[in-house]
Amino acid sequence: MTSSFQSAKRKGMRTFITATAVLMLLQSAVAPLSGVASAASSSTDSKVTTASSTTIYQTFQSILYKKNGLPAADTYLESHIKKVTKHHATLMVLQLENARLKALSAMTDRLLVPNVQDKMLKAYKMNDSFTKLIERTQDSDLRALLKEARDSGYRLVMLEGSLYPIMNYAAFVKYSSDITADISSYISIMTKETKKLPADDGALIIGYQEILLRALSQEKFLELYPKSNRAKQVHNLLNSYTMYTFYGLNNTPLFDYDTNKMVANAQRGYIGVLQRLASVDSEFLTKLDAFMDVVKESKYEKTAAVEKWLEQHVPVSDYAN
Repeated sequence: MTSSFQSAKRKGMRTFITATAVLMLLQSAVAPLSGVASAASSSTDSKVTTASSTTIYQTFQSILYKKNGLPAADTYLESHIKKVTKHHATLMVLQLENARLKALSAMTDRLLVPNVQDKMLKAYKMNDSFTKLIERTQDSDLRALLKEARDSGYRLVMLEGSLYPIMNYAAFVKYSSDITADISSYISIMTKETKKLPADDGALIIGYQEILLRALSQEKFLELYPKSNRAKQVHNLLNSYTMYTFYGLNNTPLFDYDTNKMVANAQRGYIGVLQRLASVDSEFLTKLDAFMDVVKESKYEKTAAVEKWLEQHVPVSDYAN
């Protein structure tokens, strides 16, 4: 593989990661207080006063919005979150997520500098974290950069042969018990999403049953918290998983390009989940069940009848984010 081709792939993946982060950030910024304002009056912690909570909240903001303030803001939040109302705790966690999303593209650019990337790749071993890579390199500048990336709330992933930072939602889990139920649930969904990415290089890399289970958790979130500040993000995520379920991806299509037959693992996985969760009330599963009936009638081939059903019930234009 030529260096120019690898550079082009890195540029393309960097654009994708940046676009995803920007999209999430824009969605988050549309109504920054929506869905969390009601929590202000629901705090039952008598040891927390509104005045003291507000002071901590304002101090957090002053730290967060300083240059390279992400690590210090996280440290401050962790040590003070028990001293604020649930409303302020939730706002601070959401603002920390926004700030990390906003800073992700700049960190990605710094790690994709060719000589930096080359040093990282030479030291990297499969499934390395930033911490492991820090331990394995002797380059002081690289160690400082990797530490900054880790402490800023990112995790290391290998995508299409290059190393990238992505959001580390597991770093938010420590705040789950102090924030509103919807945002705690959102963090759980995103932690699963970023701990094991669903796709790489145009191919699905998680199992078909896992795809369905993630989609169901997203659907449940939207059912429980339709007005959540993060409902839009989860809705878009569910759109993606709907596409994975009914179409697959370019390099892992649901129906084989050569034979037009449904992938055997998908067939077994979908039938297994539908049987196991037959009593679950789910619009997503109801749609999948109807789809599988049509596919079965077509002997698990992508016939004109299957294509017509997809066009009518899962049109790509409605689900492509």
